[in-house]
Amino acid sequence: MNKSYYKDHWLDIEPDRLDRYEAMFKWSLTAEKVLAPADVAPGQTIADFGCGPGYAAVELAKRVGAGGHVHALDINAEFVARTRARAESEGLSDRVTVHQLTDGTLPLEDNMLDRLVTKNVMVYVDDPAASIAEFYRVVKPGGIAHIVDSDFGMNVIDPVPAAAWRDLLDAAAHAFRTPTVGRQLYGLARGAGFADVQVAIVAIPDTHGRALHFANNIAGYARDSDSAFAEADIQKIIDVATKALADGRFFALNPQFMVTCTV
Repeated sequence: MNKSYYKDHWLDIEPDRLDRYEAMFKWSLTAEKVLAPADVAPGQTIADFGCGPGYAAVELAKRVGAGGHVHALDINAEFVARTRARAESEGLSDRVTVHQLTDGTLPLEDNMLDRLVTKNVMVYVDDPAASIAEFYRVVKPGGIAHIVDSDFGMNVIDPVPAAAWRDLLDAAAHAFRTPTVGRQLYGLARGAGFADVQVAIVAIPDTHGRALHFANNIAGYARDSDSAFAEADIQKIIDVATKALADGRFFALNPQFMVTCTV
């Protein structure tokens, strides 16, 4: 298994996974709650680090208004194209600049942002400490970097047996650079120099099956791994979760660590 798979699989995304991301990344109640502490307001200049297909970037562009601007950043060429197209379709091209990243350096000037937001991206970056140091560089004094991520040690899907779900996550671990990054964010932000770091955890129960997209991605990563996890065992987990959704018994929880850092 390629040691850089955690990044490579974001550079080249197969069509069915792209479709799942389109469903997973739509603006939702969860996104609303976890991004609220960023305190986005009209006139601000904002970066969306790891913008995906552009749903959050477009929502942010609406909120900053004509006097604000959004810099949407991602490593995936298709995400970059979809974000540009989404901004154009909403009539917001003049408020959204989309950048394709090629390394860990942000193509932004020092102290230029009022806000930087990123959601479920730090788990994949090469060096979380270096990325957060970049956030500190580009956010102006008094500005905020709002970092949201999960911690796979706390992720559950029921009625999948806990041990089986943990084994599946472990088999898919090569797809994540820092699977437990959620619990590390506070220390990383303090180490980068942020003066005020506030932490909150949001855990919104999922009984409607959004987490099935995540489970299918995890199953795919496990299949691509060097683990001995049998295909029949992987499929059984997906079948149990899928049947539970059909029977009205599906329950998933993926706590989100919200770390709000003020320069």
